Amino acid sequence: MTKYYLLEQLSMKQEELTLAKYNQSTYLKAIETSIIALVVLVPLVFYPRCITLFVPPKEAMMQILLLLALMFWGLEMINKEKFKFTSTPLNFPIVSFMAICVLSLIWSNNFFISLKELPLFLAGPLLYFIVVNNLNREEQVNRILAITLIIGGLFGIYGLLQYRGIDFSFWIRNIGRQQVFGLFGNVNFFAEYLIVPLPIAVSLFFACRNKFKKTLLFLAILVMGTTLVVTFTRSAYLGCGISLVFMIILFITLQGKSFIAENKKLFIIILVAIIIITLLFVIPTPLNKSGTIISTIKSRISLSQMSESFSISSRISNWKFTALMIKDHPLIGSGIGTYKYNSLRYQARFLEQGQNRSIYPYVFADKTHNEYLQLWAEVGIVGLGIFIWLIISYFNYGLRFIKRVKNRYKQGMIIGLMGAVTAVLIDSIFGFPLHLSATIILFWLAIALTIVMVKSETDREEIPTSKKDLNQISRFQPLLFIIIIFLTTFLCLTVSRPFIARTYWYYGNKEMEENKDLNQAIKMYNQALKWDPYLGEIHYQMGKILQSKGINTLALEYFEKAERYVDHPDLPKDLASLYLKQELLDKAAIKYKQAISYQKNEKSMLPLYSQLGSIYFHQKKYQQAEAVFRNALEIDNNFVNFHYGLASVYLQQNSLEEALRELQKVIELAPDSQMAKNAQEMIQKIAQEKLKAPATETVSPPSN
Repeated sequence: MTKYYLLEQLSMKQEELTLAKYNQSTYLKAIETSIIALVVLVPLVFYPRCITLFVPPKEAMMQILLLLALMFWGLEMINKEKFKFTSTPLNFPIVSFMAICVLSLIWSNNFFISLKELPLFLAGPLLYFIVVNNLNREEQVNRILAITLIIGGLFGIYGLLQYRGIDFSFWIRNIGRQQVFGLFGNVNFFAEYLIVPLPIAVSLFFACRNKFKKTLLFLAILVMGTTLVVTFTRSAYLGCGISLVFMIILFITLQGKSFIAENKKLFIIILVAIIIITLLFVIPTPLNKSGTIISTIKSRISLSQMSESFSISSRISNWKFTALMIKDHPLIGSGIGTYKYNSLRYQARFLEQGQNRSIYPYVFADKTHNEYLQLWAEVGIVGLGIFIWLIISYFNYGLRFIKRVKNRYKQGMIIGLMGAVTAVLIDSIFGFPLHLSATIILFWLAIALTIVMVKSETDREEIPTSKKDLNQISRFQPLLFIIIIFLTTFLCLTVSRPFIARTYWYYGNKEMEENKDLNQAIKMYNQALKWDPYLGEIHYQMGKILQSKGINTLALEYFEKAERYVDHPDLPKDLASLYLKQELLDKAAIKYKQAISYQKNEKSMLPLYSQLGSIYFHQKKYQQAEAVFRNALEIDNNFVNFHYGLASVYLQQNSLEEALRELQKVIELAPDSQMAKNAQEMIQKIAQEKLKAPATETVSPPSN
């Protein structure tokens, strides 16, 4: 009797300890809720009265929810009077990555742009530390993954509806593959979101034994996979494909022949499907005629089509001029987030080399479509090396310890999470998923949950942590609570400012385009600048309005401010025009040279060459003027103004034979023009003097 009584008491004590261990405080529950909110709200949120309506709201939502999660973590530590920091193999690489991003502000070639971009790069690492330090139970991971798959499945359904033309009436209709954009505004962004939940669903499908759950997972895979197909996004195809191969290899390695035996029927069905699909691609049938899904996919993945594709050639161009950035700042880069500020200048340099302008298209790229090259350009080989170290550490840890996980379903969870990370890393070779808020959240969440799952299985005792008692500050607890809440409120307002500014930008555009009220538009733009003084596009827009109203001095001030924060393709031309009006010829010449290099094609350079040549002529910089006119004539040898300008330069240099040749060309090309009459008079005057003395009369080249 005593024996049974003792056993019962021991069981009750054990149950109490277990309950105590897993009894979550309000703050821990709030942290988990914040993480779930990130998974749900970031991909869903948009705001139609914002420029643009998808990206800024998602970034603001991500940053606010992360700050709230950090606040609850801080309150939890103060409440328990213990500082707890879980030791993981990724701590040092991630802290190092965060450090290089912050330190790059010091050497950034545009501090304010780097400062604005910094939260986007810190969001993922901060989420990692929030998760690994506050989630440690399997049911928490299951809950988050279930919600992730539900949201992914709903997006899959919505994508299919969009493909069929069924959508909300307030969307501006897109055409072709762009109509399948989910709530991301771009088909590629949508695809780069789907490649995260899809591998997780596939892995759980193989691992799950419950038929009902298996059916739900199959339906999720079906809708997400079909939607991914109709996005026709090649990099997402590649990332998802390699991820699936990686996961299958892991399953076979861990479970051996039993995995193949258990899924034998499924593999046969997949093999038959692959054969049928291959035949549909190869053999002409009504199912693959022009305009069908199969025909579109075939054209998207065809090597001949890709070699002629604008997107491929533009990305190759991006990569090549990014290499010029890297060459200039190989070790520590030009500063986090500065790629978009530098891209036009480096593209101009690249297009001026050899025949590049005729080979590669002109693009206005704010991303390089390769995360690794862009990271190298912005934080150097040091930053890229730290990121690669982080990824290697992640896979090394996961692959080494997954063998110790005995539960097959948990193995499937870990394999799916690693597969999702793999898909994003492969897609990053051709896209920029790590610059998209929804994908950032899922990518870093997958990394963090992998570590949580492996540690919960391999470290059955207590997870190693760094703890420090904070008993000495218990009397300051209320004050610390107030400080943390106040600081969080301040930071939430700070990270919201760019989003609020963009809503005023929207209303300013509306006043200008719909109501034609420039004065009201200016008021809206000024409000935008109060919220975000570093929004270069608004400074530029203000400059354009003031320039149109003839308020040139103030317009110039706004253009010069815009130049500090944005590099717009038309900004050098606008600056040059105003400098010329104010007779600031040196500054005008510099900007005209820059404007020429920014032009999309050579034909659009000609008016700018004309202005630049005239400036050099009036500054008596005749050799430079000659070079400008000659460059212009290489583009269009029949442009009369440049022959006339070149003749003027030759007369000033006493090169009479060359001047006569150019004057004759003017008469030949435009015999009835005023320039031809002037040229005829000059020829007669030169003949009368018998070429014995330098011309005493000068002719100024015309300017546009």
